Amino acid sequence: MSGTRELLTFAEDLAREAGAQARAAAVVRAEATTKSSAADWVTPVDRAVEDRIREAILRRYPDHAVIGEEHASVGDPESAEVVWHVDPIDGTTNFLYGLGNVSVSIAALQRDGVDVGVVHDVYRDQSISAARGDGVRIDGSPVVSEPIASLTGAVLLTEWSGHQAWPGMEETLGWVRDQAGAVRIIGSCALALAHAGLGRAAATILPGRYNSWDVAAGLVIAAEGGLRIYGTQGPADGVPADGVLAAAPPVAEPLWSAWRDAAAALA
Repeated sequence: MSGTRELLTFAEDLAREAGAQARAAAVVRAEATTKSSAADWVTPVDRAVEDRIREAILRRYPDHAVIGEEHASVGDPESAEVVWHVDPIDGTTNFLYGLGNVSVSIAALQRDGVDVGVVHDVYRDQSISAARGDGVRIDGSPVVSEPIASLTGAVLLTEWSGHQAWPGMEETLGWVRDQAGAVRIIGSCALALAHAGLGRAAATILPGRYNSWDVAAGLVIAAEGGLRIYGTQGPADGVPADGVLAAAPPVAEPLWSAWRDAAAALA
């Protein structure tokens, strides 16, 4: 079994190197193509960064499996000791247009549940990371966030679901508005979860369409930051498949209830 601290340090170094590669790259919009929709961009930089990450992981850990956004899986995710979930550039539209809020997201999920996650904020050049049971770190140094007591005056982060509203989105965000909370869509699921884990937001809610590599690292950070993790059916472990809420403890239950009730009203 790979040592958790070893995996964390390796992932932090790798995410930082990949972030530097993305930040230094020349982005040419004419070279970008789309995948599932006209707004689902991919650039040659996405693929080059993922190539670098995959090669480094498999050179160091040839028995591990890798799941990533831009290439087919390597290894057997069902039997491997560790499965890596890699999003080389989370926030590709932001990256393409130079808007910031771009991250490299790397998670190592171990069969014994001792997971590692790193979200590197490319333009801040800041690595947010965590290992289960070991707290949250920024650039390798432990941090402790100031607790958030309510949504009032605080921020909720969310994202569209495949560039569309998620079921119950208008009603849920209306409930947040009524609590005097602010809402932001920043364009990176990984950063949205990592910011909440650092206490920069009271909660992050991501119902609907996403993949494991979009949220795995951010969820490790959110959980280690003391947030409660909910799926559509209530408190959840791992990576919920069809929607996730990560929220400060005083916020979690009422916000989940508002989300649940809004979605149920549409059923």
